[in-house]
Amino acid sequence: MLSSEKIGSGKQPLTLTEWAEQRIRSSIMEGELRPSETLVISNLAEQMGISATPLREALRKLAAEGLVDLQSHGSARVSEVSLQEANEIYELRLILEPIALERSVTAGDEDYRERVSAAWRMLETEPIAAPHLHTSFHRTLLSNCDSKWLLRLATSLSDRSALIVQVGLPERPTNYRTAEVHHTLMER
Repeated sequence: MLSSEKIGSGKQPLTLTEWAEQRIRSSIMEGELRPSETLVISNLAEQMGISATPLREALRKLAAEGLVDLQSHGSARVSEVSLQEANEIYELRLILEPIALERSVTAGDEDYRERVSAAWRMLETEPIAAPHLHTSFHRTLLSNCDSKWLLRLATSLSDRSALIVQVGLPERPTNYRTAEVHHTLMER
């Protein structure tokens, strides 16, 4: 399940906590770990081949982002999302992302524009079947934002939105207009 990726196999070496945090976040975003699923720390640590200490710290960080809920007795649970929360999250994204995008575009160079175009082309090829491409598109759009806090908030809301997609709410949030929003963002 979570042990398929080697520690530090990315661009720069990661601490065990950072590695565990990335792996769990990825597993949640990709639907491998489902909302309300219980994560027993001792079992998860064994699966991942790390001790419980960095795993607990990773889960604390993910809890601060709202992706997991810490439970008593050495476990956590993947967070669930309500329709009301989904509406609030999308409303906040509609406020924050245009600001972050404006800052990204202003600071953007040719490399940034090429990365955005590539992410857009990937999204256009599989708009519904690949939620990770949707997330990647938004992250690429905002990647040049010069405000660390704005980018952090936008990323956190984006992660929560990805969880909403994984939950598969019975009805879409009232302000969810994916295609319209994407075309507007690309025109900027």
